[in-house]
Amino acid sequence: MRIRLLTVALLVGLVRTAPAQTAADTASVILQVARDLQRDGRPDAARELFRYLRARYGATPAARAADSLRRAMPVSGPIGNGRTGFVTFNTVYGAFLGSAIPAAFDARGSGVYGAGILIGAPLGFFVSRAFARAHFRSAGQAGIASFATAWGTWQGLGLQRAFNIGDHETCGSFGCFSDESGTAPWAMMALGGLTGIGVGWALAANKDIRPGTATMISNSAFWGTWYGLALGKAAGMNDDGVWASMLVVGNAALLASIPAAKAWQPTSSRVRLITAAGLAGGLAGFGIDLIAKPEDDKVTFAIPLVTSAAGLLIGALATKHQSDLDSGGEGLGQANAVFQWQNGLRLTLATPEPATFQIVNRGGRSRMVPGARLHIFHAWF
Repeated sequence: MRIRLLTVALLVGLVRTAPAQTAADTASVILQVARDLQRDGRPDAARELFRYLRARYGATPAARAADSLRRAMPVSGPIGNGRTGFVTFNTVYGAFLGSAIPAAFDARGSGVYGAGILIGAPLGFFVSRAFARAHFRSAGQAGIASFATAWGTWQGLGLQRAFNIGDHETCGSFGCFSDESGTAPWAMMALGGLTGIGVGWALAANKDIRPGTATMISNSAFWGTWYGLALGKAAGMNDDGVWASMLVVGNAALLASIPAAKAWQPTSSRVRLITAAGLAGGLAGFGIDLIAKPEDDKVTFAIPLVTSAAGLLIGALATKHQSDLDSGGEGLGQANAVFQWQNGLRLTLATPEPATFQIVNRGGRSRMVPGARLHIFHAWF
């Protein structure tokens, strides 16, 4: 990273020595250097320059070309963290399957479940670790594979509850009643989870996926599930109808998010911030419910439905300046300052930087002491 920053600093310093040079000329020079770096086998340095062009010279043709070149580059992300999360998830999921499968067969005795967990957790760890090492090149692949497993498990449960799979209706002299199955939910979750593992792992192994794309797809699917629940309750549906609404709206949101993520290409950090804003809005809605105490269940769910939607909208608008930053940190076009000016003023969460300061005592002798520095204002013109 230090070399890449130095490359940009030297480059900007050189191009600024020519007073008559326009912004478009400067951007063209930077673009050519980035292309040379890409041809020389230094994609990370080239990617940083492409981001710098997009942030600093966004109105120039060179910046638009840089944006296209950056999107066409193979995805690189915090693969170490992605693999770690994938392996951790599958270790826990292996333990879940180790207990869900015996429950699906109505097994009796704690020993069977203990054996299932004893086998499932290590198996999930070693198999997922070997698979990730062999096939994953980006954190997006790991994220989408984990999501597919969780989504498949949820789909199995949702289908069982919506269509009463495995339940039996018993009729007698006093009428008919439904006898809910104690094993069918576990069987459907296990089946759905195993299907999700197969589909997700196959998809992730054969396709390079951006981390932001994976995060947007998973978050959109779960938000769709929430809105399916809230809309079903607000519409006064029965239990089967609510489960069906959650499945339909959740899968609709999942399918809609795939082309949207490709067109928008958000970062993982921005998607998570938007989700956090939506959660804050939803929780505020439930707070209003506790204060107002509406008597109608339709109103009880309608309020957080509206406030969570407002939170998502506010989050999207408040984070619009972060769309071109990578998920791992700040790009070269963003300074670590409280107030930043570039095509408008914005407030950011700046962090103190380690620094050394020269202290001069009364005798005129100086010494260097460690400290921290916080930038208040930075501007690009």
